[in-house]
Amino acid sequence: MNRRNFIKQAGCAAMGSTTLLSTLTQLTSLNGAMGKQPSNAAYPTDYKALVCILLSGGVDSYNMLIPMGVNASGDNGFNEYKAIRSDLAVLNPIALTNPQCVGFRDFTCNYGAFGVHPQMPGVRDLFNSGKLSFISNIGTLVEPILNKTQFDSGLKKLPLGLYSHNDQMMQWQTSVPQSRDALGFGGRMADLLNAANSITEVSMNISLSGKNTFQRGQNISEYSISNNVLPNNVGFQALPEWWGNSGYLTDLRNATMDSLVSQNYANLLKKTYASNTKTATAAFAVFKEALTKVPTLATPFPGSRLAADLLAIAKIISVRSQLGAKRQIFFVNYGGWDMHDDLLFGLESKLPVVSQALKAFYDATVELGVADKVTSFTISDFGRTITSNGKGSDHAWGGNQIVMGGAVNGGRVMGAYPKMDENYPLNVSFRGNFIPAVSTDEFYAELALWYGISPSDLCYVLPNLGNFYSYSAGHYPIGFMNFNSTTISTENYPQNCLTY
Repeated sequence: MNRRNFIKQAGCAAMGSTTLLSTLTQLTSLNGAMGKQPSNAAYPTDYKALVCILLSGGVDSYNMLIPMGVNASGDNGFNEYKAIRSDLAVLNPIALTNPQCVGFRDFTCNYGAFGVHPQMPGVRDLFNSGKLSFISNIGTLVEPILNKTQFDSGLKKLPLGLYSHNDQMMQWQTSVPQSRDALGFGGRMADLLNAANSITEVSMNISLSGKNTFQRGQNISEYSISNNVLPNNVGFQALPEWWGNSGYLTDLRNATMDSLVSQNYANLLKKTYASNTKTATAAFAVFKEALTKVPTLATPFPGSRLAADLLAIAKIISVRSQLGAKRQIFFVNYGGWDMHDDLLFGLESKLPVVSQALKAFYDATVELGVADKVTSFTISDFGRTITSNGKGSDHAWGGNQIVMGGAVNGGRVMGAYPKMDENYPLNVSFRGNFIPAVSTDEFYAELALWYGISPSDLCYVLPNLGNFYSYSAGHYPIGFMNFNSTTISTENYPQNCLTY
């Protein structure tokens, strides 16, 4: 073995690894040692985790949550739904038991009874047991838009690239819809709280789907792994294995790598590459040791990739102490939702995957004793048109999303499920395209407060928040989280954020 061959093989192994490729393509630090400090300079001492599940492609969420029954005004929600959805209508939804429909701001709750797609009994059971809620008609907004007249006026700021997959997927991850170059919501939170974790080699942000915008911070990058979480396979092979990877050659290899990445390079790119390579290798070693402590989980998981991703997250949570983690943010992308045709068949095959995986993951958090410490939620590019294109539905705006966990005020439909009517004030198209009643800022602000972000730091985490919400004690943006056991530091919190 000579130096040239060693560098060539080590370099190929490194660039072929998910973690290093994810990290090195953006020149930021994995551990964020120089990251932004929280305003109150106090780090949390308890454990909490957020799990973001991106349903990329734009899920048709009006076939995921379906109005049923007759409301106080005498409107039959299911009849209105069937009439406007025509060939897209799901005819046999499973009813939710006594859903509490909570209106939002000036928007009323248009229907009093709801059901879910028949392939989502797991979601039904979680909802009925008070562990899951829906946030209705939520989407990207720069500022409130209250009706079609305001939308048509041209006086309101709209998200860039409205109805574009790339733009809207990005903006759901950043909550800065007027920019194509913003940091991610999870990344900005990690900028503030990453130092709460005692082992700095492992980022607070862990991705099961590689590089993503959601976890990109000013000083923090995601640590990417595969779902094959085993002590000797933590998402990538840190170094090539030679002849059994033992003995003298292992010592030689490690010493050589330490020498290579410890040099004081004059070139900034080389310095950053070396620093991130060394940090990623150190993180691999920490993970490898921690995962030897993963307990055997009794909770059964189905065989889907989404379920495998969530099972991997459950395993990582189980060794949070070995990883020195007080705060963790996980990211998963489950795609394939752009159903311009074959919508009913497509949802029949994909919605049960989501339902079964969510149910298994929640049950696993119960088994691990952290159900009230882990909050999971879905996001998606946008909602879809209520009317049919003859085969499926097309790109629209506001839609319905899921939030799940032991700290969730479950059994609720919160926001403003739109009335299935062309004359509904938030409908801006004859196709049934709804202005969101709830902004991503309000949704994320509630998660951030529960997660431990001080009100004084909300403006950094969510720069547009002042257009929608100003913190006051006991007043939360939407109301889907239970704050009874959460301590919120209100030291020097601002009344209003400065907006872009």
